[in-house]
Amino acid sequence: MTKFNEDFIKQVKEYWEDNKGKFKHIEQSGVHRKVTVKKKFGLQDLSDQFNITEGQARRMLYVK
Repeated sequence: MTKFNEDFIKQVKEYWEDNKGKFKHIEQSGVHRKVTVKKKFGLQDLSDQFNITEGQARRMLYVK
């Protein structure tokens, strides 16, 4: 298991609390019927932002 610095864990948690549940982007799609798709900020987006795996991000948020 990879150990992370406490400052890094705090930074990840603050970023998650600030962006959790917000809409990342809203797009309209569809040819015959217009459909609005709202993408929410999720755990995968958090892990991409900090260049860590999804399991590491989950462990930082919910275990520590």
